[in-house]
Amino acid sequence: MNFYNKFYILVFGFLILDSVADELTINISGQTKEGVLSLAIYNDADAYTQSVKGEKRSEEGVFQGIESYIELKENHEFVINLPEGEYAIALFVDTNKNLKIDKNFLGIPKEQFGFSNNAMGRLSAPSFEQAKFQVKGSASQNIQLK
Repeated sequence: MNFYNKFYILVFGFLILDSVADELTINISGQTKEGVLSLAIYNDADAYTQSVKGEKRSEEGVFQGIESYIELKENHEFVINLPEGEYAIALFVDTNKNLKIDKNFLGIPKEQFGFSNNAMGRLSAPSFEQAKFQVKGSASQNIQLK
């Protein structure tokens, strides 16, 4: 094998390795009712803030997401391929399938929800800064539903 063939194989190998997405494992626990899981992964702080403050499911600004009916189970695991970067997750279990998180008269959620890092805000959703995490290689988020 001559020098050029070795060079092309080496370069091609690096290109293949570079194009492989990193892996995020999301473990969700604490579910009390079955329903539609609406999970959004954001890589933009403004899109995250608009979505969680708007309190309604929206695909605008979502980098990647999952919308799937989940039966009542102790734990759920989802594996997603993402490029390396900084992300935040917001999710809720929509038990009545109205595409929004229902709240009582005090503004307290009646449906289960969660955020990456199990972040909690003060009387509101956590900020992107509180919920953000890094994906590089393999990463995981263990989210306890509230």
